Amino acid sequence: MKQQKEESIETFRERLLVQKKKILTGAIVFFALILLVTGFYLYNLKKQSDAKELETEAYRYYFGVIKDSNLSQQQRFIKSAQLFIEAYNKKKNPTYLLNAGYAYDMAGQKDKAIDTLNKVSGSSDTNLSNLAKVRIAIIYLKNNEQQQAIKKLDEIVNGQSLVMKDFALFQLAKIYEKDKKQEALKYYERLVKDFPQSPFSEIARKFLESDKKQ
Repeated sequence: MKQQKEESIETFRERLLVQKKKILTGAIVFFALILLVTGFYLYNLKKQSDAKELETEAYRYYFGVIKDSNLSQQQRFIKSAQLFIEAYNKKKNPTYLLNAGYAYDMAGQKDKAIDTLNKVSGSSDTNLSNLAKVRIAIIYLKNNEQQQAIKKLDEIVNGQSLVMKDFALFQLAKIYEKDKKQEALKYYERLVKDFPQSPFSEIARKFLESDKKQ
């Protein structure tokens, strides 16, 4: 009887020891997870902070608010674009790439501007995507690449986002005014109908009224 009692106590102790080990292991895993999550959060916070600093510096170069006066305007815009890209590499915010594309365009770096903006034009954010497409279209128009510009503007006109759609309709109408008047009229009519409050609609109305008088 005494032996059974001793065995029972020993078994209880073993179970208690096993339970303590489980609790200790669980606590270690829990605190390890806490440390991991905290470390990840702080790492992301640092990256976001670094990206913001780079963004601020990029804007300083873009707007010429810098102490280094030895840079030419072109060099200043290139530096701005590079800083925006560095910011993007820290924090994947497509706005940084959009701004980098603008800066490259201002620097006269056509290919780099289009390559950078194209990375944004495929963004799931359709509003941001349209801003990139408009800038690409403008670059193409500046370089007399009309068909390429039309393609980008058509993507905006046929898309779901309303951002810059009135501008795209207006630009397409202006492109077609000279050689394809009926096509221009179609875009002007759509502009007036879909965006009556747009500043471009007033120009469209005047064109349509002038056409009716002819």
